[in-house]
Amino acid sequence: MPRFYRVVVTDPPTEADFLSDRARGKPPPRTPELLRLWDGLSVMDTEEGAREIARNFPANGAFIAALAIPNNSPIRYERTLRRPGHYTIWGEAAALLDRVEWVTPVL
Repeated sequence: MPRFYRVVVTDPPTEADFLSDRARGKPPPRTPELLRLWDGLSVMDTEEGAREIARNFPANGAFIAALAIPNNSPIRYERTLRRPGHYTIWGEAAALLDRVEWVTPVL
């Protein structure tokens, strides 16, 4: 079962932590590749990778949530952005929240 790590604002996280930029009403990006990702969420494949993102972009949140995505889940994921360990996941916010296994502070 794949696990991904997302920087979140609260512990425990809420559905708001799992809304795409599109769902948040942010303007769409201009490039086709980024437009496709606008509907998903940025995650990393390691806790340390998510910690690095949180340290570089503190406005994203002060916690890391681990998500376990079952292989038969409607939640899709794909390696994206040519950044080592970066993935985009697509799924309903409530379904993503249900997949949270644990949360830890960034520190």
